[in-house]
Amino acid sequence: MFRMRILDRYIFREILTPFFLSIAALTLVLFLQKMFRLAELVVSKGVTASSTAKLFAYIMPSFLVLTIPMSFLVGTLTAFTQLCSDSEVTAMKASRISLYNMIRPVMLFAVLAFMVTAFTSLIVVPAANHALKVHLFNMVKSRAMVGIEPGVFSSTFDGMVIYVDKMESLDNMKGIFISDERSAKEPYAIVARSGRLIANPASLNVTLAMNQGAVLALPRDEQSYSTMDFDSGNLYLDISHALVQRGPSDTDFNEIGSRELFQELKRARAEGKPPIDIESELHKRLSIPFACILFGLIGAPLGIRRSRSGKSAGVSVALLVFLIYYMVLAAGTNLSDTGKLSPAIAYWLPNVLMTVAAGMLVYKKGHEVDFDILRRAQKLYYRLRTRNRV
Repeated sequence: MFRMRILDRYIFREILTPFFLSIAALTLVLFLQKMFRLAELVVSKGVTASSTAKLFAYIMPSFLVLTIPMSFLVGTLTAFTQLCSDSEVTAMKASRISLYNMIRPVMLFAVLAFMVTAFTSLIVVPAANHALKVHLFNMVKSRAMVGIEPGVFSSTFDGMVIYVDKMESLDNMKGIFISDERSAKEPYAIVARSGRLIANPASLNVTLAMNQGAVLALPRDEQSYSTMDFDSGNLYLDISHALVQRGPSDTDFNEIGSRELFQELKRARAEGKPPIDIESELHKRLSIPFACILFGLIGAPLGIRRSRSGKSAGVSVALLVFLIYYMVLAAGTNLSDTGKLSPAIAYWLPNVLMTVAAGMLVYKKGHEVDFDILRRAQKLYYRLRTRNRV
């Protein structure tokens, strides 16, 4: 059984403070982009304080899935950078305390962070997403969330701009213009003489029903354009995107519980349907929590270096590491959405790269081995440069 020694408790406490401070700071940063929208709901739409507090609570879990791994990396790097700056790491090495002993409390912290993040990602986030949609639907029914006003271009719904010339109520709108760019390849515009907003409590969907209008597609050349007239037509409005932006593949599945999602995956495979959207959602829920383990392994040895800048250096390095991780993840996700890469590779590739980097750093610092990668890279560069000149 793992028993925490005095040194373990000391390192654990050193990680604890910057970890929670980082969670608070990062969550606040993510909330700032939603703050203006929430403020508009409170000031101009008359939303109550309790409804706004519920919105915060429902959005919070999706933020924590990202902020917990990043905050753990910040906490680990900050703690070991400070220990190294205060020469405490040198004192530990002089007392024959190896790096592997130093990272014992780090890995305990990593396991706890992994468990909390996995529970949040697999169970809390889907339930919160569904509760958010129900809450937004109830706000739409109370006419507080829509944000459509006569003579004003409204961008409440993601990828769409709605303009209404005259409006007595949401059931009686005149002169409707809609620019729909949700599909970047095939944007189109809709004009209609009249329309009304319909809220369906059974499916939690909001539909704009329009009468006597036309759909105008983007012209393929200067000589021709396509248009389609209609007497009546319906346009589905995704109210979830009003506050939380999501990818194109997780529009429906992000509200389904993980167990039900596994069953849906089995059913789709049995029916021979391509389950790419379901696989993407499942791998996203599983891969990001696993990053907590890797950030613990990479944070401790990366923080042990010669530096006098203290905690600020740890925060800077942590942001750089997470930026690289997120860039690889974003690139893989985009390739997965276009079908050029499988979801498993797209979401687990950053973890594989971080595992290799963590293993090299732990071995390097634990055995005092200098790989001298930079010097070898410089030699290779100058050698290739000399050959090209010849």
